[in-house]
Amino acid sequence: MTTPMRAGDVVAATVTKVLPFGVLVETPAGVHGLVRSAKAGAGAVVNVCVREFDGQRFSATLM
Repeated sequence: MTTPMRAGDVVAATVTKVLPFGVLVETPAGVHGLVRSAKAGAGAVVNVCVREFDGQRFSATLM
């Protein structure tokens, strides 16, 4: 699945897993990503800024 997403886009995503180094998130379109050094609980909806997107996964920073 390819979703139009580019570096710099701000998207809402739901935290799916909390890790020691950040959180894994999922957008409403089903795209998974990593937000490093983020403090948020599982199930939280956060706004993130996309840093990189490879067509399937993305990395982002918390807004």
